Amino acid sequence: MIALMSLVIFYIGAGLGSFLSVIISRVHNNESGIILGRSHCAKCKQPLVSIDLIPIASYLMLKGKCRYCKEKISPHYPMIEFLTGIVLAALYGKFPFIDLSSLSPSVSIEWTYAIEFIRYASVSFVLIAIFFYDLLYEEIPDIFTYFGIAIALLSNIVTGTPGPTLYIPGAALGALFFEAQLLISRGKWIGSGDVTLGLLMGILLGWKSLLIALFIAYLAGSMISLFLLVFKKVDRKTKIPFAPFLVTGTIVALLFGEEIIGWYLGALIV
Repeated sequence: MIALMSLVIFYIGAGLGSFLSVIISRVHNNESGIILGRSHCAKCKQPLVSIDLIPIASYLMLKGKCRYCKEKISPHYPMIEFLTGIVLAALYGKFPFIDLSSLSPSVSIEWTYAIEFIRYASVSFVLIAIFFYDLLYEEIPDIFTYFGIAIALLSNIVTGTPGPTLYIPGAALGALFFEAQLLISRGKWIGSGDVTLGLLMGILLGWKSLLIALFIAYLAGSMISLFLLVFKKVDRKTKIPFAPFLVTGTIVALLFGEEIIGWYLGALIV
């Protein structure tokens, strides 16, 4: 039953990812009606109808082209939908808040899990927005990170997890770690948006899981950069957006941070 519900959650997440892609585009273009405005083609501006807005499926049915002007639709749209669906399905696997194991027609909800799911899903939307915005436009908008910080801080206070002894040092570590790099490199390595993202990561994860997120981010960043260099897709002067790696590390730490810490400590004891 968890697998079936995960599939449902995946497609709900894909639908929310479609909405998220609209927000990303409108923030970048400084459009009015960021949330309530009607979706339209980025090229011909033709308003889209319902059949054009089915997550992932519409892109496949239209063969990646606008129904009206026949211009190519950027593949980042289905990528956002797919990634959002995967993250939400993974969060449901960690916090299975709906119990469908009984034959009773009534649905049983585990509210402790539900609160955790909503909490991390909300922050994940922000993180995915940052992931793709930096990937597309090489910039991290403050509107996303500040909103994420507000959600993370409020949820920490309400739930008590992670506690102040974890998230206050985590916030300081995350911000100072990137601020130091910003000052040393004079803005050549990272931008000010990475400093704010580091603050968000520290508040959300606490200092222990933050270390895991940073390790994963830098490991993944190094491997991908080396791969691109070897196959001559980039050169040493090419600027590679780093926020996608930081977001990846953060989401992995959200999902598996406790297990990784437990495994690491167990390995040290052995």
